[in-house]
Amino acid sequence: MASALNAVRLRLPRQISRSRILGKYLHTTAAGQNIVTSPIPDIELPSGNLTSLILNKVTKWGHHTASECSVTGRRYTYSQLVDGASKWAGMLSKMGMKKGDVLAVVMPNCPEYPIVLLGTLMAGVVVTTVNSNYTAGEIHRQLVDSGSKMILYDPVLESRVNNALELFKRPILTASNGPSTRSGALNLRHVFEDSSLAFADPVELSGNELALMPYSSGTTGPPKGVAITHNGFSSNMVMYMTPTCFPIKEATATSQGAFMCLLPSYHIYGILPITLVGLAVGINVVTVPAFDPNTFVKTISSHKMSTLHLVPPLLNFLLHSPSVTAESMAHLEHIVIGAAPVSQSAAQNFKDKVNKQIFFQEGYGMTEVLLTHVVPSTVDEVGTCGQLLPNVQARVVDTVTGENLKANEDGEIWVKTPSMMQGYFQNPSATAETIDAEGWLHTGDVGHYDERGFFKIVDRTKELVKVKGLQVSPSELEDLLRQCPAVVDVGVVGVPHDRLGEAPRAYVVTSKMVSEEIIHEFLEDKVAPHKKLVGGVCFVKELPKNATGKLLRRELRRMATEGAA
Repeated sequence: MASALNAVRLRLPRQISRSRILGKYLHTTAAGQNIVTSPIPDIELPSGNLTSLILNKVTKWGHHTASECSVTGRRYTYSQLVDGASKWAGMLSKMGMKKGDVLAVVMPNCPEYPIVLLGTLMAGVVVTTVNSNYTAGEIHRQLVDSGSKMILYDPVLESRVNNALELFKRPILTASNGPSTRSGALNLRHVFEDSSLAFADPVELSGNELALMPYSSGTTGPPKGVAITHNGFSSNMVMYMTPTCFPIKEATATSQGAFMCLLPSYHIYGILPITLVGLAVGINVVTVPAFDPNTFVKTISSHKMSTLHLVPPLLNFLLHSPSVTAESMAHLEHIVIGAAPVSQSAAQNFKDKVNKQIFFQEGYGMTEVLLTHVVPSTVDEVGTCGQLLPNVQARVVDTVTGENLKANEDGEIWVKTPSMMQGYFQNPSATAETIDAEGWLHTGDVGHYDERGFFKIVDRTKELVKVKGLQVSPSELEDLLRQCPAVVDVGVVGVPHDRLGEAPRAYVVTSKMVSEEIIHEFLEDKVAPHKKLVGGVCFVKELPKNATGKLLRRELRRMATEGAA
């Protein structure tokens, strides 16, 4: 059967010249409000099925590796990627999945993940990515909330998935990435191997249809489905991949770079800049199912990683690892840092240790807006999240008066971008709390911009705890802990942690003496590992609250800083 490569047809923007200069970035509206814009002129954006943008140039490097597992060596070329995605799209249609239906994917990082993403989007089916560390109860909650009609899981998670489906108690299609003991579950890899299956073409879309629905707690509250369209993703990719912003070399017929996909594929960091952008430029996406300190550096070296996407704790590990040398990092050209700022000393120390020419690029984004800021590829500057991407606007707003602030004044950052979510899935009230009537999304992050339009995050108004870049909702943990016998009241905040960045800590009021171990045991099987109280449990007589009874988390954070209990 002929390859599906020949079936790819695209609707892409015409080529537009793009400036590399740091031009004007500040506009004053008729109302006298300062609106920050990108120094890069707006560009024309693509529309239609997202897969068309990603597979645009695949015929150039069909023989190169598209994705491979760092542990098993299982790999797929770009030709196999397209063929597998096309077969998967056809199989979804054959099973009755229609445009707009939702497929839940519960898998750790694996080389099949990119194929599943593309194939599902080809069919016009929506992907909701599920944290592979979730408990059965948490998986069940997302299945219900997203309205999933099908679930694809890894066999190692089968027990948890089965328990989740027992709670679900609704008809649902099932598929497994390999052999499964579950009756009726489709084997994903058999689909790829079946030569009798026809290749499906990408479904025609306007691009305003939903593509992916990762879950985020937003600025507060329990996790919510972030509804992002095909055009939302494709526009963000093109905005980021302008020469001024993008430092990555595109593959040629004889060479290609490599990305390490250690950051979770269910998280927006793993989905967008690593997987989707990587595939769009012919990168070998090397999937790492879990961090292993014994093999981490060896994987970077043996796969000749050209770009590493990291969070500060991973950079800290590399900085202190004796295995990290100029020889072991010989192919490394770029380090992309997200989730939290990196210190200038850490970046410089790494350069001194490995290669002074390595380019550190920081950026800023969130699931609800994708990527909005990056440091230009021509500027070596650490400690800032950079300038706005083209087509993006921002305001820095006084959190008390609501007035727009000038350069170097701290306030909440609001943004407008073509990549913004449609809203939280079937949750208009939460959407209205995040996106105002004028279309500005309130990020909950506090920061400022300088005279050049470079932004820096200094704090955040939102209450979320970020554990290795993953969001933890304090209110979700508080609701669970209040169900623990003897717990009268509880408040959760994030505290600094050397390895995790932040870790949740609970301040607990009890009706009788209980031990910290009892609290930990109560949560043990109810939450994913990153939500556990690694920051500790502190017993207090009362929680700080205002006159209306609202918990003052600021006071809890102060208590944590001062070591009060």
